[in-house]
Amino acid sequence: MAATTGERDLPTTVRNHDEAVRRFGDHATTYFDSMWEGDPLADAFVADFASIGHGKGMRMLRTACREGIDAVPEAPESLTALFAGLDDVPDWVDLPSIYRGSRHFARYTRQSGIVLGAASLVSGYANSAASRPLELTGRYVENAGMRTIEVGSWLLAINQQGGLDRFSEGFELTVRVRIIHALVRQHLRQSPEWDDAAWGVAIPQAFLAYTLIEFCLIPLRGMRAIGAPYLPREVDTFYAMWRYIGHLLGIREDLLPVDEADQQRLEDLYLLTRPEVDDYCHRLVGAINDEFLVPEIEELLPHRLHPVAPPTVHALERIFLGDGIADELGVPASRMTYVVRVLGPFLCLLNGLIDRVPGTMGVRTRMGERYRVKQEERLRSRYGVHHDLVDDSPAGGQAHPARDPGWSC
Repeated sequence: MAATTGERDLPTTVRNHDEAVRRFGDHATTYFDSMWEGDPLADAFVADFASIGHGKGMRMLRTACREGIDAVPEAPESLTALFAGLDDVPDWVDLPSIYRGSRHFARYTRQSGIVLGAASLVSGYANSAASRPLELTGRYVENAGMRTIEVGSWLLAINQQGGLDRFSEGFELTVRVRIIHALVRQHLRQSPEWDDAAWGVAIPQAFLAYTLIEFCLIPLRGMRAIGAPYLPREVDTFYAMWRYIGHLLGIREDLLPVDEADQQRLEDLYLLTRPEVDDYCHRLVGAINDEFLVPEIEELLPHRLHPVAPPTVHALERIFLGDGIADELGVPASRMTYVVRVLGPFLCLLNGLIDRVPGTMGVRTRMGERYRVKQEERLRSRYGVHHDLVDDSPAGGQAHPARDPGWSC
């Protein structure tokens, strides 16, 4: 007999329901219920595209982001409701504190780029249901570099000082990410290829909440593993920042992690119940490795050492993901794993000592910011990416529901 959540059966790909309820109680029940919920406010706005038009709807959205909802007198009720929620900043948000605590994040720009690809993005591929929207929109295997740069553009904007202010670029990109999710959800809801019984709602609240783990808990762990630890106050800032980002992305308050303990509990629940890895998950990992991570590691090495790049990437993924998930994803064992494990604690100690030397934080931060600008220019040139997010990408290649509303199922 199928396990149930509320009045509906659980998606059939969910595993270990009974154990999850035993271990996590009401939190598991809430998590399972949210498998059937998308983002009501964003979904309602996207539904109105049928009457106002996709292009006009996105222009309204951008105007409301940049000038406020009052600058859009013809806004549908759905857009007004969306921005009523976005403009209602929770009492727990303290942006000045976030900006103070994050002002030196950029000193680890090089390391954070590695962790983004080999930890944050790859960790999301160990779930066939969560990866399915990428497959059915043709979004990643064809151009892993492009999507990685798109994600990086968003992260770069929100990590700037002032990057979460109401009229900042980071705020706008975050809201557009939310609407992109809703556009994909709408498209897949209408697609005969989407299997509700197996996967639940496309991009459900449960998996949206897990994106905070992908971009917060996992990167913090990964940075420490390769010897780039943030200070305790910076770690607290990271959790506070991503809590607010989760709010902007439309994650339900009862699923929104507050701190490390909440994120760890959500990760444990997710890993216990996630659907099995499938062939497409393997192809996703192969694409980001072959098209992006290995070439980027080669960029850092003399030509004669290029053969070291693939085993280095595999070693990083095994350290970031753990051997169990790495095995599921088909990441080969690597002798370089031992090297990275040995170097990590040494570099942690070294960087921790340097952090305590007066004046060094500012100097390293400025160096990191200069490197970030050059890296952004180099990557965009190398992969031919001249846009920020997929909704603004040029025509060509396989269509995407966020870019081409005329794409038929």
